[in-house]
Amino acid sequence: MTLTERQARLRLAKAVEAAGSQQAIARQLPLTPRAAQTVVSRALCGKRAIHPVVLAHLGLRPDPKTGVIRDDAPPASSFPFLAVQASGEAGVAAAVALVAATLGRNQ
Repeated sequence: MTLTERQARLRLAKAVEAAGSQQAIARQLPLTPRAAQTVVSRALCGKRAIHPVVLAHLGLRPDPKTGVIRDDAPPASSFPFLAVQASGEAGVAAAVALVAATLGRNQ
């Protein structure tokens, strides 16, 4: 689904309201405190395009080709494939740990 900048700003405003303040949202961003506060403030004021970090925090993403804001997952360009061969208990345990680490899951 595509959104306009205005719709994305409204989502940010709701997130700020739910969090209690702009600073509360800014603290959650992977930027320096000052930069985070600046991008949140500018996004709400509409002075600049919404920073990709703010969009990501809202679960949105800019389409790299069109610049349109989307709230759906990016299309998969390829299917990830992982093959593991193991034998014996220790080998299987190591293979399970490898697959879990590759998928980002804790065992």
